[in-house]
Amino acid sequence: MKSIIDSHCHVMREYFGDEQKEVIERAFAEGVVQMVNPACSLTDIGEVLTLAERYPGIYAAVGIHPHEAKHWQSDSESILLRAAENSKVVAIGECGLDFFYNHSEAAQQKEVFAIHVKMAVALKMPIIVHCRDAWDECLDILEEHGQGQVRGVFHCFTGGPEILPRIKKLDFYVSFSGILTFKKSAAIQEAAPLVAENRILVETDCPYLAPQKVRGKRNEPSFVWHTLDKLAELRATSAESTAKSCVDNARELFALPVLN
Repeated sequence: MKSIIDSHCHVMREYFGDEQKEVIERAFAEGVVQMVNPACSLTDIGEVLTLAERYPGIYAAVGIHPHEAKHWQSDSESILLRAAENSKVVAIGECGLDFFYNHSEAAQQKEVFAIHVKMAVALKMPIIVHCRDAWDECLDILEEHGQGQVRGVFHCFTGGPEILPRIKKLDFYVSFSGILTFKKSAAIQEAAPLVAENRILVETDCPYLAPQKVRGKRNEPSFVWHTLDKLAELRATSAESTAKSCVDNARELFALPVLN
């Protein structure tokens, strides 16, 4: 059976309600062998850990989304550090900068992101980065506070080819979401063939950003195949080969086991 890893999804009750179990089981039935389910806030941590403990194929990440940076408090870092001790936590994040919506002040976003970067370095864990309309500032923070040691992924990549040299210098992974399939995503589509084969990932970022073929529907992990097909097309290779690379890369980055 074909296999893929959804390297970034949010399979939370907040979005799927009573259908949560059905959505998760459908993904597994359709070849999504593993998923990384990141927290976006401190209140998410309990559920992402519970899901990771309930399902062998679900893994957690813990962090504060840039939208939530305004809620950072004196004990937030210690809460994240305690959560990161769980064996099913595979990354710090999602975290980063979002200057498109600016739901939190830019200065606070940068301060909180820097804390996450330093935490990832100290814990020797990869970091999941959300970056929107803040490429220079985001890369500056990773370069300054990552000390040349931080590893991670730019999830839901929305940049163009011009961003890739600095990402390559950091040796970060690049994860493509359903946005890759949109007709107006020319810059992202131009970037897709330029990322090294051992640094590509695919994701849904569900429940958002359903791929073009299912546009308008609530996104879910089983839809990751549509993005995989587009990525393979843009890279002029087979879906099978691209899927294998994405699986291998996700397991390498997040230290995921091969499940029977």
